[in-house]
Amino acid sequence: MGKALDGVRILDMTHVQSGPTCTQILAWFGADVIKVERPGEGDPTRGQLRDKPGVDSLYFTMLNSNKRGITLNPKTEAGKKIFTKLIETCDVMVENFAPGAIDRMGFPWEKIQQINPRMIYASVKGFGPGPFEDCKVYENVAQCTGGAASTTGEMDSVPLVTGAQIGDSGTGIHLVAGILAALLHREKSGRGQRVTVAMQDAVLNLCRVKLRDQQRLAHGPLKEYPQYPNGEFGDAVPRAGNASGGGHPGWIVKCKGWETDPDAYIYVIAQLQAFPELAKVIGHP
Repeated sequence: MGKALDGVRILDMTHVQSGPTCTQILAWFGADVIKVERPGEGDPTRGQLRDKPGVDSLYFTMLNSNKRGITLNPKTEAGKKIFTKLIETCDVMVENFAPGAIDRMGFPWEKIQQINPRMIYASVKGFGPGPFEDCKVYENVAQCTGGAASTTGEMDSVPLVTGAQIGDSGTGIHLVAGILAALLHREKSGRGQRVTVAMQDAVLNLCRVKLRDQQRLAHGPLKEYPQYPNGEFGDAVPRAGNASGGGHPGWIVKCKGWETDPDAYIYVIAQLQAFPELAKVIGHP
């Protein structure tokens, strides 16, 4: 039995993390992904944090397996011809360049539609339409502007970015969903679509539980937060350390060996239906 995207060809103009995350997932689904890199340089992550001399870094290989690759400069006459042929023969083009970069190469969306009306043109950008849409965005900026950092961290301390790459990889996963929807729609319409996901929007979408609490805050203090009842609530959802935030008490607790093992912790959440048994286990039935 074949894979879901067998026969679908992806023109991969992405680099670093957000775009390659998207195209790698499409490759895992069976698509034929052709990664295009700049001659003489390639994807910047090939050499970033390299742990062995003379080979591609784990950063690059982790995000670019299952892909074919070529080097190409679409700004040259020969490169333009090859790039045009790739657009003609591919189903989806994915890019995460700075805003307007593909246009400056001479291939705006209108021209791409003329070359291949069935082409789906998918992009990762930092921000959606508005005053910041021409700005570049990186992982930690996305977490800060999308609301994740402001609600992450210890009580009464500074905002923290999470170790999970919700800005880059999280946006790439959102873009996969958009591409799959566009491929399905093309089966009905016969035409491609323009698909764009902003990193700020993707992070905000992943923060919906905190957004829920922001709306609830307008009606009074959040009683499940550790700041209640003795702390103060301001205009924004407070940082709450490792509190569960879901209406059930929860926290990180030490495990055996914590004196020498910095990771000897477990997260315990006390749901109502499980609390009696938990109380027995800790010796307080």
